[in-house]
Amino acid sequence: MTRALLLGLALLALASCGDIGDVVMPQPDPAGLLAGSVQLPTFAGRRLDGVYTVSEGRQRFGAEVVLKWNGSGLSIFSGKDAVLCIMGAGLKDSALVFAGTWRNVTGLDAGSIALSLDPAEGGIFLLRGQEPKEGDIILRGAENLSTETQRKPVVLSYKRPLHKGARPFQIIGHRAGARNSDSPPAVENSVELALLCERFGATGIEIDVQLTKDGVPVVFHDEYLNLRLNQKSGLVGQLGEYTFAQLETFARLKNGERIPSLRRMLSSVLHGTTLSFVWLDSKPTIPIALLQKIQREYLDSARVLGRDLTIALGLPTVEKVEEYLLVPGASKAPVLCELSLDDVRRTNAAVWAPRWTLGTQSDAVAQMHAEGRRAVVWTLDLPGYIQQFVREGDFDGILTNYTSLVAYHYYVQP
Repeated sequence: MTRALLLGLALLALASCGDIGDVVMPQPDPAGLLAGSVQLPTFAGRRLDGVYTVSEGRQRFGAEVVLKWNGSGLSIFSGKDAVLCIMGAGLKDSALVFAGTWRNVTGLDAGSIALSLDPAEGGIFLLRGQEPKEGDIILRGAENLSTETQRKPVVLSYKRPLHKGARPFQIIGHRAGARNSDSPPAVENSVELALLCERFGATGIEIDVQLTKDGVPVVFHDEYLNLRLNQKSGLVGQLGEYTFAQLETFARLKNGERIPSLRRMLSSVLHGTTLSFVWLDSKPTIPIALLQKIQREYLDSARVLGRDLTIALGLPTVEKVEEYLLVPGASKAPVLCELSLDDVRRTNAAVWAPRWTLGTQSDAVAQMHAEGRRAVVWTLDLPGYIQQFVREGDFDGILTNYTSLVAYHYYVQP
């Protein structure tokens, strides 16, 4: 991947397009650190994964941060002010170099960041493919607020590997990554956002599925077309009043993206990401039998490709549960039930998904685990409760608009 493309991705990943306010984004590499660099080998990038001590830059990032290779560059997750950094990466003059942007994902602050790793401070060590130990890697650089020119030093030292639990843990991006109100880089429920969300720490996504007038499942949250989600056009009223061809021709999401068909979204996840979990939130208009058919089709494709991908059919209401139970020859494909434990058992759901306001529910989660099921909680955004649920709960995943914050609290665990 070229340095220019990496820089473009870094800028896109933190650019503002929503309703949270005016976020002033800087250039992702104002000093041209990545200019003339060559691509960093993936094996070396992955060796950077870990929890790092912040010896300089604590005012911005706090005492510890998580570094994680995102497939094309480096992400930094901070618990302080929910700061997220996304950087391009390269090799230049025997040093590893990183440059990009940072942003407080729950607020308006943003800026640029650049780091380098000299051979003597861990660069050669990584390129040899060795696992680091505490103190083996030291990244040095600087960051600044986009409205200021003064740059402040940043020094990060490798401390320990990322936490890995006994069971896989899913960090699930709400509406393919975030709500529009939180100013994501692309519109909620868009393919463009799904293709970026791994850079924010996501391992999975939740998407909303509705039906067009001519029976095409599409990914869109609201029942009605509206200026919260899409640009002004001649189309007004319920989405289900229009054919897919009409939506393709006339409707555009807020940044100009198209409303994706479910098949396009799942194909993009399958071939364009390493996400391992997709939650299909079935809206009232979408027939469960049709959703199951497409679910089976893409699960079969994932198996052929050797992809570890769960596509879970969501049952959010009593009506959807009853509809599912009436489907002839109910599928063995994964079902996710948001209702009671009795409903989970009636539908033989693989995943139970309660709302976060009910608490950590340790006894109920333990029952699900004893029955060979998983439990994920939705939709958890408050920083204090994210930390509590990660540390005190035993869920197998969290659905959130702030995947980077969940990633931080999960990975920094001992």
